[in-house]
Amino acid sequence: MIDIVNSYEENARELYKSCDVYYNKNIFIAKSIPSNENLTKSRLHSHEEYEFFIPHSPVPFLVNEESIFFGEIGYLYSFKSNTNHGIKYGLSNVEYTDILVKKDYLEGIMEELNCSDDVFNYPIYLSRELKFYLHIFIEEFLKNDQKDLVKLDMISNLFCRELIRGNLNKDIDIFKQKQSYQRGIYLVADFINHNYNREIKIEEMAKLAGLSKNYFGAAFKKALGETPHSYLIKIRISKAKVLLETTNYSLSDISKKVGFKKPSSFTSQFKASTGMIPSKYREKSIRNY
Repeated sequence: MIDIVNSYEENARELYKSCDVYYNKNIFIAKSIPSNENLTKSRLHSHEEYEFFIPHSPVPFLVNEESIFFGEIGYLYSFKSNTNHGIKYGLSNVEYTDILVKKDYLEGIMEELNCSDDVFNYPIYLSRELKFYLHIFIEEFLKNDQKDLVKLDMISNLFCRELIRGNLNKDIDIFKQKQSYQRGIYLVADFINHNYNREIKIEEMAKLAGLSKNYFGAAFKKALGETPHSYLIKIRISKAKVLLETTNYSLSDISKKVGFKKPSSFTSQFKASTGMIPSKYREKSIRNY
């Protein structure tokens, strides 16, 4: 069992050695340190704590038991107690926040709210409240000897309640489909993740996977649950979200940076994916959390 308070010094040293860590007796937060040189290693594991993973860049190979799915920016992904989970393959340029919550602590709050952990079968929308609670927890922890332990306990409780009551994306059940997976498809997905801002032809992807052009599309969809084109669009939209939240680039510039030839195509694809146009998404985004 991973002890929450001592995770960084004991079991979690290898997993979180490239992270800043913050904790109290019930919750442990690890925030990756941005670096082009850091490689996020394959990290399939299990433990008694509940785990919540927040991608700050697209993560195409999250695993929960036998399911493999795409970690999208703007959502929080849940892993229940004692399940095999993590990142399937080593990836570069991955940024994330990872959160461990003590099993008996979280289940006590679930019992109080009269619900089961079935609420964690779905991605949770990363709401303004969740961002705020994480921000003020870290802010309080960084006061070092002056930090208020009671305040950290209160913030932990509010954060867990928001997780349980949060907006769920029930269109994606991460236990619904047990997907087969091939190494060649991983190579293509990783290639897309690094070359999303240019035109990528189906012939190029099929060759990289070592498959025929006719078979490649079906194999890719069987492995990841979507076509190569829709996967590429997901990567582009996720990258666009980061630029909209963290820069003042014009929509036209963002469109070009993420690989769309026309701003109109960017706008229509972004709305289809998120339900709002890019300018509206930028208005609703909160920086610094």
